[in-house]
Amino acid sequence: MINFIYKHKGERIWRWKCRLDSNGAKALDVSLGTTDKQVAEKKRAELLREMEHEKAGLIPAKAVRDSARRELTKHIQDFVGDLRSQRRNHRYIGSVEYHLMELAEKCGWIFPQDVSADSFIIWRNSQSKAAKTLNEYLTSAKGFCTWLMAQGRFPVNPLATVKKVEARGHEVRVRRAFAETELASLLSVARLQQIVYLTAALTGIRHGELKELRWHDFNLGSEKRSVTVRASVSKNHKQACLPLHPALAAALRKFRPANADAGDLVFKGLVPRSKVFNAHLKAAKISKMDTQGRVIDFHSLRHTFCTNLHRAGVSQREAMELMRHSDPRLTANTYTDTSLLSLQTAVEKLTVQPPQIAPQVLGATGQSVAQRGADCPQVKADETIVNKGEKSLSGAAGRILSKVGEWCALQVSNLRPLPCEGNALPLS
Repeated sequence: MINFIYKHKGERIWRWKCRLDSNGAKALDVSLGTTDKQVAEKKRAELLREMEHEKAGLIPAKAVRDSARRELTKHIQDFVGDLRSQRRNHRYIGSVEYHLMELAEKCGWIFPQDVSADSFIIWRNSQSKAAKTLNEYLTSAKGFCTWLMAQGRFPVNPLATVKKVEARGHEVRVRRAFAETELASLLSVARLQQIVYLTAALTGIRHGELKELRWHDFNLGSEKRSVTVRASVSKNHKQACLPLHPALAAALRKFRPANADAGDLVFKGLVPRSKVFNAHLKAAKISKMDTQGRVIDFHSLRHTFCTNLHRAGVSQREAMELMRHSDPRLTANTYTDTSLLSLQTAVEKLTVQPPQIAPQVLGATGQSVAQRGADCPQVKADETIVNKGEKSLSGAAGRILSKVGEWCALQVSNLRPLPCEGNALPLS
């Protein structure tokens, strides 16, 4: 163990050098900020006691103690600043900041130690927000607490045990896809935004991504027509190269100005906000909400793209790749509008050899009996079910078959014999 105070040659300030373990770790060397030896000794004793208590787990680490005396809102600003330095999406950063500031105010979180699972759950129980929204609040809060731990500002994540709210079946806003006639109507009234809607419906590119596309992202040649969604633009921060439909490539070539530079924005000022989009819906006579309570908005064009892929018979894996999803459930469930799938056509595609089903005739009592052949032999009352394996049946299976046989014999014995000539019922 190393523990002593000293001065550098020619300096007046006392310093303290300390190492509690003898395992080769680097010794701590700090300035005590005093020229008085007695004061220096007192500070050395206090610092040594703190270190020993920290090592024994009696008190939190110094970084945790310092952060505990700092207001939570300042920690939130540090966290938001770190997200900006990571080049995270500005809308995501704004959403996280809003969630955390509201929780700090409504839950009474003034200092980091005020954050607790109990206070969050009490706040959540009093809310009428959608389940998806409440889960976004929890995700933001958990991410913040994890960041505090990583920076050494918090010993544990107090929200680690809080579970998400079940959102399935409790969606407040359920989207639907455009029907073919609806999409045609929307394109007919869109005018300037027509090319934007067509691109979204044939690529599935999101609203925010469309706004950042530049002409150098497109390859509009006759071969390998494609659009590249850059990692800096993409929601999942992964670059993706998507094929272009020939009709869309032709429309984009016609739309491109003759003097456009490769770095120019393709849809500058054309990607519509909600007000403009809703005006187009009204002009196209498309209801914002259908009879099932499902809504239609700009993001529905992405749902339309995914639904049309399935309608065209594209495989699940290919659709997932074109949608840029990491979870196949998103592709199959969330983004596919099953009401637009041709289920009747799918069933009719099945090739099945129809079984030989004997025609049914009515006995004298009105009960149905299968006619067995042209000679119409009498059905024997003691007829039993054939065991094709020619093995004896025992146990529960044997008892069940025995009961079935008895029931069949009883039913047959109650029937009058059928005439052997013709299929007409006897007149009596």
